[in-house]
Amino acid sequence: MENNIILPCLTGKFGSWRYYNVIMKIKDLVDPISGVKTVPESKKIYHSENLNEILQRLEDTKRIEPIKKYILKQKDRYFNSLTVAFSGGDPKWYPVAIKKDIKFSENEIDYLNLKFGILELTGKEELFILDGQHRLLGLKEAFKSKPEIGEEEISVMLVQHEESIEGKKRTRRIFISLNRNAKPVSEGENIILEEDDASAIIARQLIEKYSMFKSKNVIAFNKNLNLRPGKHDMEKFTSLLALYHVNEILIDNEKLYNKKVEGKYVRIRPEDKLLNEEYKNISNFWDLFFNSLTKAKLFVNNPSKYANYKTEKGGLYYLRPVGQEMIAMYYQYLKLNNNIKRFKDINKVEDYLNSPFWNYILFNPHKGNIIMNRGNALSYMLYNLGFSVSPSKLERVKTSYFKNSGDLKLSLQRPQYK
Repeated sequence: MENNIILPCLTGKFGSWRYYNVIMKIKDLVDPISGVKTVPESKKIYHSENLNEILQRLEDTKRIEPIKKYILKQKDRYFNSLTVAFSGGDPKWYPVAIKKDIKFSENEIDYLNLKFGILELTGKEELFILDGQHRLLGLKEAFKSKPEIGEEEISVMLVQHEESIEGKKRTRRIFISLNRNAKPVSEGENIILEEDDASAIIARQLIEKYSMFKSKNVIAFNKNLNLRPGKHDMEKFTSLLALYHVNEILIDNEKLYNKKVEGKYVRIRPEDKLLNEEYKNISNFWDLFFNSLTKAKLFVNNPSKYANYKTEKGGLYYLRPVGQEMIAMYYQYLKLNNNIKRFKDINKVEDYLNSPFWNYILFNPHKGNIIMNRGNALSYMLYNLGFSVSPSKLERVKTSYFKNSGDLKLSLQRPQYK
């Protein structure tokens, strides 16, 4: 039959499932008639229209456009295997025999002969996705824009769906298991792995090349932003995620990426020339940071000697991620207003978190913890340095101040460092 599809294949068994790892061309995968459908499109494991509508809504359209762009723009593109169920039709398995060879024993050849083969689909089978629905939808959209990618090949794991009550339960179980038990990559892990996000790439470059960070073991590789209490991170200057956040503040994303989806840039690796320019700009920020805040330089060069600069319930505010991000925002504010010479004014501000100046803004003395609101902290610092701050931003600072202090009678002091 002209709709027959011949698929090179490996087969194996895990638990009760016989699976077939095949190579499929994109054009066959996305074919509107015989290609792979989403679970709600197929109605194979949920017959209820309401349930299928709910599943349809769970398809996050915001994820599809970035995947499409990745496929079309990234020459080094790669996907994990899609997991697809098939039912109906008349699929046939043809084992491929391996000739006897002195390299392998007879038992090994017998085993291999059971694993290699060809899976033939008639085109009448119904295929529906169990894991990788957003990748599938991204492929479909990319194929519409660039049909020549149809000849490229994708790894697909096929499992057979049985049209019975127990068969539907069994397929639902694997569908839920694959989607529920998949562990999302943390932000910190993503920065280590990411090759298209300039902020992540430059965060790694800073650790590898920037003089104050390389070979000093002062960056915490945590999954999250904050430094851990106790001995773990007290001698760390900052976290990998904080470096990333600082980069996000300083980098000109509009220059690096040319398309937005739902207000967010679609990130495809920029040219090395642009990355090098942004690395230089960010290095300049850190140079100014350490040259202006000399205690930070002392700490990075010898954390043990200057351990009193960072304590569990206080220490220098600029040895904390939220303080570093606020300073990056201050730098960017000055740069946009052609007033970078005033960066040195940061030395007028009280250094220590647990000082009265930072109470209820960056530090809560009642609870002994850091307040994670870099925007309010920046507005407060600008106000105290005599910069113009909009009434709405100043009102947010006051509201937060009252809320954190629990005392409505308290009021912000007049600007202290004009």
